[in-house]
Amino acid sequence: MKRSSRLQACIPHLITLLLLLQPVMDVISFWLQQLGMSNAPSLLLRFGVLGLTVLLGYLLSDRKKIYWIAAAICGCIGAGHIIACLQVGYVNPVSDLINYIRVLQLPVTTICLITFLRQHEDGFQAMQRGLAGALLLTLGVELISVLTGTDPHTYKDGTGVLGWFQNTNSQSSNLCVLTPIVLAWVMTRQRPRWIPFLICAVSGFLALFFFSTRLAYFGIGAIGVGLVFTILLVRRRDWKFAVVLAALTLTFAALLPISPMMDHMRANNFIQNQRQGFLDRQLDDEIDEVLKKEDPKDRTDAQTHQRIVHALTPIYRFYVKDFVELFGPERTMEIYDYSTSVRDFASLRKKKLQYAALLMGESPVLSEFFGLELSRFTVNNQIYDVENDFHGIFYLFGGVGLAALLAFLLYFLWLILYALKKDAKKYYTLEAASYGVALILCLLHAYCTAGVLRRPNASVYLAAVLAGIYYLVRLRPYPETEQAK
Repeated sequence: MKRSSRLQACIPHLITLLLLLQPVMDVISFWLQQLGMSNAPSLLLRFGVLGLTVLLGYLLSDRKKIYWIAAAICGCIGAGHIIACLQVGYVNPVSDLINYIRVLQLPVTTICLITFLRQHEDGFQAMQRGLAGALLLTLGVELISVLTGTDPHTYKDGTGVLGWFQNTNSQSSNLCVLTPIVLAWVMTRQRPRWIPFLICAVSGFLALFFFSTRLAYFGIGAIGVGLVFTILLVRRRDWKFAVVLAALTLTFAALLPISPMMDHMRANNFIQNQRQGFLDRQLDDEIDEVLKKEDPKDRTDAQTHQRIVHALTPIYRFYVKDFVELFGPERTMEIYDYSTSVRDFASLRKKKLQYAALLMGESPVLSEFFGLELSRFTVNNQIYDVENDFHGIFYLFGGVGLAALLAFLLYFLWLILYALKKDAKKYYTLEAASYGVALILCLLHAYCTAGVLRRPNASVYLAAVLAGIYYLVRLRPYPETEQAK
């Protein structure tokens, strides 16, 4: 009992430390790569932190049955995945297992954080402090990297401030999660609040602005609109904060035409147009006329169809050589709908989805249920692992794995809807809105990129958001609901 009491007393510190460690481990991983060293130390550190978190969560939990159920579900999906991979030959099971553990980090960390929040009344505030500290560390790292000239930039053309972090999409998601939660936390603390509020709002929005991705820029608008609306609805006494936040949001919206994001998009469009002109010149006039008059997918005229396939094969071999060699020119053209647009070939995201679809189509039926081995997505040193998290979960862990993950996420969305239907005045607070905005932006990143569900840092922050939502709906003791002032 004494040992359990000591562990319970340490819970707030453990939560804060877990969240503060995320940017630190990211920086370690970045510099190990920069120095050409093995990432084994950072990987072992991450797995050690995850293992310790699960162990402490299990020991402290008074609902150990939940842990066993989660272990059974994860074990069954993992076993099915192994069998599916063995059907076509398991090339690199170690790498595949590491990838699976990364996916498991989200549900198991969420369950552990909920356990910690159950066991200590200061757990939620400790999580808030940890997220605030993580944001400050992230912003500090970005600032130092810029001042020292060591920033790797968001894009290869030198656009965007990334900081000493490896994954662009993960870092964009992290900023979009941390910024609204920290802003709401600063506002709901005791006075004085203006200075920390201004520092967090300006620095958070600046980081998103100079990050230069479309999702990061969208995050500025979503955070501003979501928090301003909530303040005016449920905390009208803080209308001055809403005015300042709205002014900042409108200012950054007005700067859109001259933003680094637009500079990058204009440069990218220029390059694409040049490439399209080159491709158009490759199509001789005769074939171009045939393409205009005939539908390449129409096989009634076999001679014309084969002529078009023969004419397009060099182009497809140039732009998607791996596809043509692995799946044949005709199947490749079919999945690209016989396109001759450079944008279709240049879109790496689309290319990876097309590759995954072709690979799944040639795999045994069991793969559709439990997925494909990760190493099968690397061909000739080119990685075709899809850049969309939900698609990635399907192709790597099948329909069963995706269904389990969606069910897990939908449970928390159900909690939100249930709380709002039950008593919106009670549950719709500024803190709740900040977690809602963070969840929406995080899931948007997961849908559009591969930067959340299989990334250890972003998945921990998403786990914190889900645990925070559970706390606000199921665990938090609420005073009598007050009317908005």
